[in-house]
Amino acid sequence: MIDRIKFYINDISDADFDKIDSVCEFISEGEDRYSDYKYEGKLKNLRVRYVGRRLYIEGSLHKYAKGNNYSLFTYKEAKEVIIELSKTLEIPLEAFIVSSIELGLNIQMDEIPQKYLETLGSYKDNRFIPMSPLKKTSKIKGYKCQLSEYVIKFYDKSFEVIHSERIPKKDREKIPENILRYEIALSRKQLKNMGFKNVTGKNLQSGLHYSKFKKLLKRIFSDIIFKDFSINYSELLQDDVKRYIFALSDTYGYYMLYLKEYFGEKEYRKEKRRKNALMEKIAPLKSDKFEIELKTKFELALSEV
Repeated sequence: MIDRIKFYINDISDADFDKIDSVCEFISEGEDRYSDYKYEGKLKNLRVRYVGRRLYIEGSLHKYAKGNNYSLFTYKEAKEVIIELSKTLEIPLEAFIVSSIELGLNIQMDEIPQKYLETLGSYKDNRFIPMSPLKKTSKIKGYKCQLSEYVIKFYDKSFEVIHSERIPKKDREKIPENILRYEIALSRKQLKNMGFKNVTGKNLQSGLHYSKFKKLLKRIFSDIIFKDFSINYSELLQDDVKRYIFALSDTYGYYMLYLKEYFGEKEYRKEKRRKNALMEKIAPLKSDKFEIELKTKFELALSEV
């Protein structure tokens, strides 16, 4: 569930620095603009930096524990990694302050992830847009929805692992096929706005945070509107079909901006209500197997973390 994370730890003493240096083997990076000395080291895959008596730790807890981040990784395993970091660095859990966190699920699908990615429509009137192709590739293998509170991503994890880690062809059969990744990235401010106040290594050990994270993943997923054109249109009026296809199009957002700017908030909200009512009317007529399978597999993956 928890993958990438960023911690910072304040007021590192000289004795603490020496202990951390013995583990991370710091290399001097010169001085920053405030004339504070900078050092950088590694703890397995984790990047460890020291600047101005503050320690920064960032990277994938999943990779730290398992050497990859495409397998199953439970909340219990994430907690164990954080405890191990605390013991290794001899720093108490409450001193590990979270500045950002990534919640993610690896979902094993029956078919290639692209088929499920193509069903993604929007979330809270914000459309899913293609992610930039990976370096030295040209195929779109993921979609994201950028909000002020968080970023939602879905992408082909199998493809991402093979190309980002440059797995040789002879070894690619070791990578599981058809892994669809669903993840949410949250900053410290965004965590606070969503009810996660003062997140530290210590309170991440709490079952309460585990429950809240699961609910957040589920709530966001359940509010996603999927694109589905395999509908029993015989039960719909022509105008409803036209409006439905338009509402799922890439230009619908421009229409909503037009309403707000030229006709005001009242007409804008009226159109939002009309769209929601239309979606509720059409929902029972939708039959897309990829959306149904994705929702089923999502519930299974969430139950395992």
